[in-house]
Amino acid sequence: MTEEWRPDQADPPDEATVRDPERGKAEPVGESEPPEEREPGLAELIAMDLVVPIRSSGGAVPDPSRIPSEALRHGQDSRGQFLAAFTSLDSFANYGPPGSDSITLPARSLFERADQAGERVLIDPGSAAQVEVAAGVLPFLIAGIDPATPEALRARRPLGALPQLEAPAAIPEPFGSALQAALTELTEVQRAWLLRAGTGWTVGIELSDAAPLAEFDAVRNRLHALAAEHLGSRRELIVTDLRGRALRDRYASIAAPIYEIKREQGFLDRLLGR
Repeated sequence: MTEEWRPDQADPPDEATVRDPERGKAEPVGESEPPEEREPGLAELIAMDLVVPIRSSGGAVPDPSRIPSEALRHGQDSRGQFLAAFTSLDSFANYGPPGSDSITLPARSLFERADQAGERVLIDPGSAAQVEVAAGVLPFLIAGIDPATPEALRARRPLGALPQLEAPAAIPEPFGSALQAALTELTEVQRAWLLRAGTGWTVGIELSDAAPLAEFDAVRNRLHALAAEHLGSRRELIVTDLRGRALRDRYASIAAPIYEIKREQGFLDRLLGR
């Protein structure tokens, strides 16, 4: 099996569906897709498990956690290389590379891998429901944010790009003090950054490795309540999950964290002067 696989219909504009990051929805070009091949919305994609082809064809069912990103199967179209994924086993069987093995990954995990590698993703490539996820929206999807929500759209300058993030010259009170107090009480939060995002604010949250995904929802709800009380609207604050290393590094490159959990100093730390 060659490493480059070219879906039969990945390119034709009369059948392809391209994700438009400026509108947050897919625009079919030409004829409407058959009803049984409705393309998923971005909010649906975030919650999906995706079938991802890998570079083997032995019929094995490998552990996804043991498959490195380099072993994921790539496709090729007129724009170059892409990572492929399928919304169901039927779609994979109909449109995937013939004979290829596959693994199942949560969509967020696949998007994180693609973002770290700087690669675009095609969902159900070759089908009438094909969706291309633009690179500019991957960090939002990794963070569990639908890029079509008003909060995300407001923070994207220009539309379809990452938010324009800046270190704040000052933090309004009593919002700053209330935020610090809340972060101290949220025990799963390890570090947090507060930055300007366009005309609003964004707080980037790094949770402990053991924290379940649901914990971020609890953190976001608490901080949105603070924003509603002290900034006038919850829409003034985007709360971002920084599980993705690329997104976390971007926040850290702009400013120091406003909150960092203090761990107890062990013997080795004292010995090394840490």
